[in-house]
Amino acid sequence: MKHRRSAHSRIKKFYYLTLILLGALSIGPGCHKSKQANPCEDVLNEGTPTRVGLVFVDGTGENILLSKNIDAAAITITPEPGDLPSEPGVIVKEPNSPWYGSLMLYISDTKKGTFKYKISIPNAGSTTLSYINKEEKSDNPCKPYYISVTDPVIEDHPFTVSRVNSRLVFRITM
Repeated sequence: MKHRRSAHSRIKKFYYLTLILLGALSIGPGCHKSKQANPCEDVLNEGTPTRVGLVFVDGTGENILLSKNIDAAAITITPEPGDLPSEPGVIVKEPNSPWYGSLMLYISDTKKGTFKYKISIPNAGSTTLSYINKEEKSDNPCKPYYISVTDPVIEDHPFTVSRVNSRLVFRITM
């Protein structure tokens, strides 16, 4: 007499084979070695540009830009060295603004070195803004260094300077 296997044992073998195959497929992709992801990929490393506010006052403390009704387009801003972009300034005329009556402009803060801007105001005079950009180390692996604007000076007039976030505000007596 011949012994026949039962259908139950064949189904049981098929069941175990299916489980083994599913297990191998789920474990397999986890064993692939892949390159490590770059944590700095797709990270924007640009910071807020440094903005300068220049408040020009006369000997009595009156704001020159407002009292003489000077137009921002008439003010000449000449960067030194000449390879810096020359962008016009804007006179803030909103009375509720903390920058009211100031000439606002962006200064170069993307490379290290010494920089100067000569600012000429018609019927009021001229002045020179100078500063040094220093490269400083940071703890951020995506941006190992940053440029810091240091030693801001108005070369030819008495002044006071204050820093508010990424803005420098000069009060210059002409």
